[in-house]
Amino acid sequence: MRMERKWTPAQKSAIDTRDCNVLVSAAAGSGKTAVLVERIISMITDPDKNIDIDRLVVVTFTKAAAAQMKDKIRKALDSMLDENPGDVNLLRQITLLNNAQITTIDSFCLWIIRNHFPEVNLDPGFRIMDEGEKKLIENDVLEDVLEEFYAEADEEFFNLVDAFGMGRDDSGLVSTIDKIYRFSRSNPWIDEWFDECMKVYDDETYDNPAIKELYDSIKNVLLDYRDKYNRLVDICSEPAGPAAYTGALQSDLLGINEMINSQNFGELGRRIRIFSFEALSRKKDAGADPDIKEYVKGQRKLFKDYIGRLNDKIFLKDDEGIFSDMQGAGIQIRTLLKVAKVYAKRVSEVKREKGIIDFNDMEHLALSILVKKEDGKLVYTETADKLANRFEEILIDEYQDSNQLQEVILNAVSKTRLSGENNNIYMVGDVKQSIYKFRLACPELFIEKYDTYGETGDNVRIELQKNFRSRENVLECANDVFSHIMNKNFSGIGYDESVRLNAGFPYPEYSDSNYGDGANKSTDVILISSENEEEATTRELEADRLAKLIEGIVASGVNVYDADKNIYRPAEYRDIVILTRSVTGWADTFADALMDRGIPAYTDSSTGYFSVREIQVILCMLTIIDNPVQEISLAAAMMSYFGGFTAAELGMVRKLGREYVDKNVHNNLYEHLKAVAVLGGEDKIQETDVKQLSGKCALFLAKLTQYRDKSSVEPLYDLCWEMIYDSGYYDYVGTMPAGAQRQANLNVLLERAAGYGKSSYSGLFNFLRYIERLKKFDEDFAEGAASLDNENLVRIMSIHKSKGLEFPIVILAGAHKSINFMDATAPVLVDQNLGIAVDYVDLKRRTKTPTIIKGAMARRIVRESIAEEERLLYVAMTRAREKLIITGVVKDADKTLDKYRGRAEQLAADGMLSFADSENIKNYLDMIMPVCLMDSDKLKGSFNVMVDAGENSESDAFESEEMSDENKKAVADKDLMSQPEVSAGYPLLDELPEYVPDDNAAGRMKLTVSQLKAMQAEDDSEENAYMDESVKAAIKMEAYDETNSIIPKFISGKEVKLAANERGSAYHRVMECLDYSVSVNIEGVKADINRMLETGKMNELQVKSVNPWDINTFVQSDTGKRAASAVRSGKARREQPFVFEYESQLIQGIIDLYFEEDGELVIVDYKTDRVNKSAAGEQNLVKRYAVQLDYYAKALAQLTGKRVKEKIIYSFALEKGIIID
Repeated sequence: MRMERKWTPAQKSAIDTRDCNVLVSAAAGSGKTAVLVERIISMITDPDKNIDIDRLVVVTFTKAAAAQMKDKIRKALDSMLDENPGDVNLLRQITLLNNAQITTIDSFCLWIIRNHFPEVNLDPGFRIMDEGEKKLIENDVLEDVLEEFYAEADEEFFNLVDAFGMGRDDSGLVSTIDKIYRFSRSNPWIDEWFDECMKVYDDETYDNPAIKELYDSIKNVLLDYRDKYNRLVDICSEPAGPAAYTGALQSDLLGINEMINSQNFGELGRRIRIFSFEALSRKKDAGADPDIKEYVKGQRKLFKDYIGRLNDKIFLKDDEGIFSDMQGAGIQIRTLLKVAKVYAKRVSEVKREKGIIDFNDMEHLALSILVKKEDGKLVYTETADKLANRFEEILIDEYQDSNQLQEVILNAVSKTRLSGENNNIYMVGDVKQSIYKFRLACPELFIEKYDTYGETGDNVRIELQKNFRSRENVLECANDVFSHIMNKNFSGIGYDESVRLNAGFPYPEYSDSNYGDGANKSTDVILISSENEEEATTRELEADRLAKLIEGIVASGVNVYDADKNIYRPAEYRDIVILTRSVTGWADTFADALMDRGIPAYTDSSTGYFSVREIQVILCMLTIIDNPVQEISLAAAMMSYFGGFTAAELGMVRKLGREYVDKNVHNNLYEHLKAVAVLGGEDKIQETDVKQLSGKCALFLAKLTQYRDKSSVEPLYDLCWEMIYDSGYYDYVGTMPAGAQRQANLNVLLERAAGYGKSSYSGLFNFLRYIERLKKFDEDFAEGAASLDNENLVRIMSIHKSKGLEFPIVILAGAHKSINFMDATAPVLVDQNLGIAVDYVDLKRRTKTPTIIKGAMARRIVRESIAEEERLLYVAMTRAREKLIITGVVKDADKTLDKYRGRAEQLAADGMLSFADSENIKNYLDMIMPVCLMDSDKLKGSFNVMVDAGENSESDAFESEEMSDENKKAVADKDLMSQPEVSAGYPLLDELPEYVPDDNAAGRMKLTVSQLKAMQAEDDSEENAYMDESVKAAIKMEAYDETNSIIPKFISGKEVKLAANERGSAYHRVMECLDYSVSVNIEGVKADINRMLETGKMNELQVKSVNPWDINTFVQSDTGKRAASAVRSGKARREQPFVFEYESQLIQGIIDLYFEEDGELVIVDYKTDRVNKSAAGEQNLVKRYAVQLDYYAKALAQLTGKRVKEKIIYSFALEKGIIID
């Protein structure tokens, strides 16, 4: 039965408003998705409207969101059908749901293309290329285009290369063209945008849009400084004020007014250039307060610095010089655009020839099908008219993240343009959560509608303010911060009463002091002092303090509300999340610190794939298969698993090679290897060690030659398969620490090799180029992480990734991290409205001068960057349900507090962060601290500001020293790790003894994230794969700028389903929790799995990925019956971890199941690998996993002292157990 939900009046209005365009401004946690789903349900079940669900277009931001929305609609319809089994309309809507356009904008465009491909002359067999292939094609095309321009010997092009090249090559020009090309494709009409870019340089008047933009922004700042100066004059007139300063301040104020009254940009520039500051009077004033004097001097210095920056960056020259530089830069821009146009056209032609498209092509091709532009006017096609007549309403989720191109496409399929009535576009979003500017989102679209839509009429705006997520204080603290810092004049959006967050979730009262006291209700801001820290970096220092803080939270019994159970319970690690602006360089450091204190932690940074040892080894092998004279790769391969050479042996190969190599060949390592390989057969060589080394070289050379021969005839996938599986390398890495993840990494490489085989490129050489391009653009392969919904650990994630999520306790870390303004300082700036900006390079004088266009654009980008950071902070602060903690590191806490106290007083006087002060924001502390330190009577939320000065300091807290004492103390002598659940059937079988390492044993008992990655990059074995530092340094991967393109999740095509390794984990989880007394038949198995879902042992995705018949087949098998008998008698153990020493090396792993029969042990290992149901498939599994089970047997024999009589691989694919000899 479908439960009737109680909607707020605003939600009800958002659901029921019809016959007009609607913009729903939905604040964080306001239930916008539920409202959107309910609106769809109400439309398709309204008997008066008779609207089918496939006559709606519902656009979401990600495929995951689309899948979840479809699922919610399906469940709602199923529930309604249960109540009305004979309802024909409900049955019809359920049937039509599968084909409904509830999808991402890319998928919607793809649907249009597949149905209308002849209209754009597209091959019907077209395919979508991945990012690697796309980058290869673009790189090849750009190289060809530049070669053609070089061949033409055009002087303007050569000047362009000189201006934008990077010393000895043209890499700077290449990156510039690529940047312009990528940005241009977010525009509906690319050529038109190119032309608009040039018009900025052709307009040498004060009406130039860039100059007007700059003029307005400077005027805004000057107006703020005028207000500041008026207050300073008033302060000087007070009894304790420095009256002697009044004359200089009034002189400054006169100059500011003259600047503000300037009629145009030229006059403004002249007034700023001639402006001078009168010296402050040195006359002694006994009655003046020294602190007030310093405050006045400080405020005046801010203005002096601002005028200095304008003179240094903007008004370097007079009007004639400014426009002259614009002309010179315009010549370079014209040539740059000429190259970019040719490049864009050529890329399009190549892709069309190959019958391939990328995700951005989907949008442009769909646009071409729907709209033409003739004489500057939009002309809609017949297809657009048919689609517009078909769709009753266009519903857009996360509208704040749309761009201009998507806007034109969706308007084209709206019947609004046909009927002339604004009645069928429904937009939902929150511009305060628009945080995807780097993906070229255009929040201005939302802002423009927000400012023009009203409460009634054809265009209606509805506000959803009620937050059904967070406690009142969390929301009020957010309200306090953003009502003071979101200046509409600066950020484009304001924060007034109409958008304030209001608590809507009825948290039950709780009397226990663990939650009810004021300290726990407050939002804590912790300043970590680094003044006395010499060794630790600021990140390490903050990580250490966070570990102690979290330890204290969990140990002290702070309670959180569990909505599912409707009870309060002590906080666990799973209730805590650490949010950072960026995970790169932060997440691993934090995870290390947490795990060092025994706190389980997880971070999915999805980086570093190409730098892990197992992948580097395979790539080195592929490199020398392609070209064996690559010395660094050859040396690395020889000293890896595949060669087994030691550093001493490698040196000996070098020495003997130089001595015996044929003088007519190149003197390189490959020739040395060949020369040494034949020495063993020569009688003149008698030394045993040389003969052994010769044999080793011969074996390695033979294997390499075999791989090289196969590479020319076999598909790349088959070659990689042989190297990874047939060589035993897969099993080998599986026995190493984190073996399962290593094996998953190798499987990902195989998947990419298979995908590469379907691309327009072929051959090993091009695959290696493909990998290099992925590395350059930081496009790591990422193995899907196992579902951790039910794991008791602290999660560490970026603010971007946390959007849409919620957690009981949120720690926003790194609040001191500086905002990244690199986009504003790049050699070439690109902006949607102002076009392209560069410095003017005078090649004759060899000088480079910032143009006025670049100055205007840089200021705009800085402003947009700060505005986006404000929105990111909003997202971070609204993730917390019950408790928000903000941390940052400062050098001198006292000075920092004094600085922010002054700003707090200024903010209290202004009421809102001024335009001028907003421009000076450097980090999140600059946004938060002035608000936190304001008088409490001016705030509705409760802030608790503390200083953490180290281990032995008394934590300085404002309002709450008690909180500091409790939450800062380290909890010693207590195991905080959650203990694994022990089945009642296990006690009779002894626990495996704890491993006690030998004093000389190599290895570590505890692995942290960074240590694990380091180990992955270390030697394959202590004896055979030692690599000296010079070789390690030589093969170290080149570091690329992390600001290169980041590929959105929705573009990478990831859907809401478990990856292969996650599916395997789900099966293992079922087998671990299986109740053999219940799972005696298929009904029992289904009931048991459902119990696991209800008790939180598995999540819904995991359950859906497991076929109950697979489990039932195991239960009914001989292996399953033996296992059930052992479980009932208490002689079985499941998911048993172990660590043991073997041949001076630590081996660790987890045994799926082992049980005792007649005093001996049987090992069972579950496999979900997809293999052929044949003898060959069985042999493949045995070959792949025999080594692994041998290690398991050795471990059990060593640790229990009992003989392992049988090793069984149970294959769910083959539906049988395979006994390994």
